[in-house]
Amino acid sequence: MTASNRIPSTLAKLALPALLLTLAACETTGDAPYAPDASMGMLIARDSCAGCHQTGLNGDSPNEDATPFHEVASRPGMTEESLAAWLRDGHNYPAEMNLRLEPHQVDSLVAYMLRLRSGQPIS
Repeated sequence: MTASNRIPSTLAKLALPALLLTLAACETTGDAPYAPDASMGMLIARDSCAGCHQTGLNGDSPNEDATPFHEVASRPGMTEESLAAWLRDGHNYPAEMNLRLEPHQVDSLVAYMLRLRSGQPIS
């Protein structure tokens, strides 16, 4: 066998393991942990909630029937868990809102609202 015939044979032997390694590196799993992100929560609040709620550190809500986020987060006894349950359960979302939050969106919105309560800036 000549040297030129060995190169394709060698490449063929390496191609399959290289392909398998590449595919393994790209594989994603549904079990990967998700870290709540207050910055993402701020964007969700701005895009989905700010039409009715005041979503910043202070001020009144555009809709007088919608409690400002900083007041919700600062209610006595409001914990991370109770706030998440309140958001997940829809807290009486008006039907016209047609709002559904995915679990990771709820977690990020909670992280944002807790940052509002602490007065920490969001970037």
